[in-house]
Amino acid sequence: MKRLVLVLALVALGTASPAVGSAEASVPTVKTTVTITSGEGTEFKGKVSSPKKQCRANRAVKLYMKAGSAARATDPVVGTDKTDASGAWDIEGSFIAAIYYARVASVLVHANGSEFRCAYAWTMPARF
Repeated sequence: MKRLVLVLALVALGTASPAVGSAEASVPTVKTTVTITSGEGTEFKGKVSSPKKQCRANRAVKLYMKAGSAARATDPVVGTDKTDASGAWDIEGSFIAAIYYARVASVLVHANGSEFRCAYAWTMPARF
């Protein structure tokens, strides 16, 4: 009886249903790369590349400044931009000499009757 109650509770919560995970797993992920092509005192430039044009355009890029040896979660965002149609981005500001990296989050795209996920990407931290 206890086993039946546990199974019913899991089904009611949706955790015992195999269809939940398989629906998400069927969405293909498209590789994405983000780069910083230049970083000067007042401007950072870069590019988001991907085989799918929908993964290059309108992607939100965040520029981080490395805050010591702590985990990335504590690094401050020092600028943001959206990519243009070719994937180019630039962020203007006053930047000190430090270690910086850029990041794009993953996004789910619905295009031409299909669905795919543009992967997230990070640049390697580099001194500018």
